[in-house]
Amino acid sequence: MLRDNKFTKEALQQLFNHSSDIEVKDHKVKSLIFVYCKPIVDTSLIQSLLIPVPGEDTGSSIFNSLQVETYSKKTLRNEQIEKLIFAGKLMVVSSEESIYFYDISKIPSRQPDESVAEVSIRGPKDGFVENSLINIGLIRKRLLTSSFIVQDYTIGIRTNTKVSLLYIKDIINSDVLQDIQNRLSSLKDIDVLTSSTMLGEYLYENKFTITPLINYTGRPDFVVKSMNQGKFAIVVDGAPTVLIAPIDLTFLLKTAEDDNTSFYAASLERMLRFLGLATTIFLPGFYTALTTYHVGQLPLPLLATITVSRLGLPFSTFMEMFIMLLMIELFKEGGARLPKGIGQTVSVIGALIIGDAAIQGGITSSTVLVIIGITAISNYIVVNQSIAGNLFYVRLFVLILSYAFGIYGFVFSIFFIMLYLSNLKSFGIPYLANISSSNPKDIIYSFIRLPYSFMKKRNSSLHVKDRKRAGE
Repeated sequence: MLRDNKFTKEALQQLFNHSSDIEVKDHKVKSLIFVYCKPIVDTSLIQSLLIPVPGEDTGSSIFNSLQVETYSKKTLRNEQIEKLIFAGKLMVVSSEESIYFYDISKIPSRQPDESVAEVSIRGPKDGFVENSLINIGLIRKRLLTSSFIVQDYTIGIRTNTKVSLLYIKDIINSDVLQDIQNRLSSLKDIDVLTSSTMLGEYLYENKFTITPLINYTGRPDFVVKSMNQGKFAIVVDGAPTVLIAPIDLTFLLKTAEDDNTSFYAASLERMLRFLGLATTIFLPGFYTALTTYHVGQLPLPLLATITVSRLGLPFSTFMEMFIMLLMIELFKEGGARLPKGIGQTVSVIGALIIGDAAIQGGITSSTVLVIIGITAISNYIVVNQSIAGNLFYVRLFVLILSYAFGIYGFVFSIFFIMLYLSNLKSFGIPYLANISSSNPKDIIYSFIRLPYSFMKKRNSSLHVKDRKRAGE
């Protein structure tokens, strides 16, 4: 609270540490003080309001045509003033005991555009932006029902970031809803919150999980479909993606575009993603185990090809794999950091040139290069790039065990990964809930998409309140 409740120009400037983007201005005619944050308000409206009005005696009468919030000088605290000013309000201090705040906000934002990460072919083209109100509006226009609920939270001592929890009240499981509400309410001592990724990590039970327990999307139609299945969504102000949970492993391999293509094509693409996930994790380790310990299991023509390609190479198969996997990660990072116009060209051409030079220089064999190429392509088939980036560590784990113990190490790595996944939970829902479901339909729907007329009930793994649906 300002000292002795003195709302003078100097005291208000001191409150905001003389920041240049905070305007503290005297009215030319009346004894009024205006305070506002220049970058986030409509300055043209400010200029019209500051024009003297003849015959008006009080500060309140000048703005009686605008919506106003009134506070008493005796009870108004510094924190309240900061929150209102940084929300785009105009603060008017007069000789009266009241202080008035008017909404003249014009916070910078862009218009909804197609999501860069999730390309839409036949689906809607409007994607999320950095403004939470616009994002919620994109969802609300698709869910015109009173059972769609939005709950707001403010997280971050310094950023005061608005976080909105979205769910359908008569579908979502009550335990799941209570769990996420408790977790969001407990995040009061965070210093700053600047992204949805940061919030997601705060919400994780297992802080070091290598697989994401919360999915993200840039498309509102996918959020609507997910909530209609019994999930909740979290909108973070300033983030162009929305978080979705609880999830399981199969949900990470589904896309919004699956619902906008024929069920034949969608089913094929979904199965290819599962195949790609298995290939990118296990192929390098499987090849290393076979060529290191079990060459007798290979067909003679293939064995001869591999033997000829390895003549004169100084490194073991394991070292070849490790070096080339590391090179792929370097190319991926380099391509991502370069300007968009040349990033892909440099990464592709660089990979071809260096790959050919590696074979000619005796660093790796052509067979290993083919295996690495298939592994890299399979990695890009995985929809969720959060898990795609973390797969390097899983791939390396399988590779090390396969090199150390052969096919036994390879099989053990599969069992270990399945054991790890079976112990994971996303807000109380097992990570392998669909794959291990006792309901055969849940397993079938995880791998293929049937016609909408066949999908009469919601997934049983989420234990939703209302399982019946007339198709989505």
